[in-house]
Amino acid sequence: MNKVPLKEKLKGPIFSIITPFKKNENIDYQALSKYIKYLYKRGARCFYVMVYNSRLSLLDEQEIIKLNLFVIKCVKKINKENIVICAEPYHTSTKKSIRLINLFSKNGADIVSLIFGEKFYSENQILSHFKKINRFSKCKLLLHQQPFENGISSDPPTVNYSVSLIKKIAKLKKFIAMKEDSKNEKLTIDICKSTKSDLIIITSGGGKRQWLKAAKYGCQSWLSGISNLDPKIAIDFYDFYKKKEKNKIIKIIKKLEDPFFEIKNKYGWHLTIKAMLENNNIFNRFERSPLAHVENKAFKDIRKVFMKMKKN
Repeated sequence: MNKVPLKEKLKGPIFSIITPFKKNENIDYQALSKYIKYLYKRGARCFYVMVYNSRLSLLDEQEIIKLNLFVIKCVKKINKENIVICAEPYHTSTKKSIRLINLFSKNGADIVSLIFGEKFYSENQILSHFKKINRFSKCKLLLHQQPFENGISSDPPTVNYSVSLIKKIAKLKKFIAMKEDSKNEKLTIDICKSTKSDLIIITSGGGKRQWLKAAKYGCQSWLSGISNLDPKIAIDFYDFYKKKEKNKIIKIIKKLEDPFFEIKNKYGWHLTIKAMLENNNIFNRFERSPLAHVENKAFKDIRKVFMKMKKN
């Protein structure tokens, strides 16, 4: 049997790992194991430890390492053909990045997601950082663009990488994908058109409507909020897309995604999805300070939307 290339396995929906916490704010690894098994049972095959969704900014370095290694172990134990994308911390040196990448690779990671977490560097410095990582990395790499973290030193500092810089990074051998999170539709389209022969572009933000726009220009993958609630929604959506069943695509967006986005805009993405996961008996909505989970009044408000979505 021919082995499916890694880039092919990235096409379609990708599922980010939401980190569950206990009431005492420790990571709830038992709940995380249950969640990973649930995602797999509902169709997930590509699992992404992501700096934002996985709440790496709230974890120390040892916790970040432990979380990544735990996800690798759980996911690969279920099915060794599953894909695991690990992630480094927001702020790290080139030397530390290489050390973490190769640690994750040694333990079974397929790809490591990289984010350059400061805005006050030139394009040449950023490119040099990624070139060194490309040279010494023992696994494939994913470039993560997140506007409230990365950017280019200028006056004022920009909040996104330029297309010309991304094109240069895309030519580095180990880089096979990019999480495009600029929230800038024109930039997303320009990136897709310029790098589709080199990178699998993963869109984030704006949900399935946004991905459908980008797909016209070569975007082949996305992260979506409600996918974390039930992967089957995203799996069905992608199947309908490939079959060009437009009415079924629209139904998923209007009946499931639109209600989610409406309540998400009121309470925030992360707190909303955690409240819905608690409603779905996956894990509790506890957070780690300074974040605070939604209180009972908001929880009941979110529950009404969740029950409506469940009926649809």
